[in-house]
Amino acid sequence: MSRQFDFEQLVELCQRTHEETRRSAVRAVDRSLVVRNWLFGWFIVEYEQNGIDRAEYGTQLLSRMAERFRHAGIRGASTTSLKRFRQFYRQRKRIGPTLSDQFQLPAFADETGRIRPTLLDQSRHPSPVSLVDVIARLQGQFTLGWSHYIALLSVTNPDARRFYEIEAADNGWSVRELMRQLDSSLYERLALSRDKHEVHRLAREGQVVEKASDLIKDPVVLEFLGLEQKPTYSESDLETDRRYPALQP
Repeated sequence: MSRQFDFEQLVELCQRTHEETRRSAVRAVDRSLVVRNWLFGWFIVEYEQNGIDRAEYGTQLLSRMAERFRHAGIRGASTTSLKRFRQFYRQRKRIGPTLSDQFQLPAFADETGRIRPTLLDQSRHPSPVSLVDVIARLQGQFTLGWSHYIALLSVTNPDARRFYEIEAADNGWSVRELMRQLDSSLYERLALSRDKHEVHRLAREGQVVEKASDLIKDPVVLEFLGLEQKPTYSESDLETDRRYPALQP
């Protein structure tokens, strides 16, 4: 026989379920934003290396792209954002090393100016993966939201960056908490400390746990969804400073 519970427990269970499903939905959107930005970075780097008409645009490439995207109604793709996408991809090229062998990008010119075949080797991969397949494969490769990754762009040490990414995902750190840990040099303190458990304990003090309503306030997510920022949900509680200008509303 199933366990009995009263009306108040029923309401509480439904409320908790509602909150958790909303939280999952918002995070799924944020992961899609991360995948989009990584792919934009990949395409930009590939074009800069092999584009047929890359010399025509030169340093104006990103500004021209941003202008076209603005007219097309694609939000969150300013010149500054495109630079971050490129940096984000370069930091994490290892995430999709085989995708360039399977996903059929447009033909580009090689260094001699001749048109080279697409990245797909038909003899080895007779069934190329689609963009939908690529997106699906990448979804599971990222564990944080885009604002988290923006903060991590400032970490130049790959080992430290990976450490903060794992810690933030495992401990459910908000962007505010991640930035606090970066400012406190948690990785460096752990590397130097003999009592790593004590450093971890101190690092957890003051940790902020986000609600779904907090997540939806993120202006980066709102921009990606094409939603207007309204007072009822757009006031971000992210603490920013000059080290993280991308987190400004």
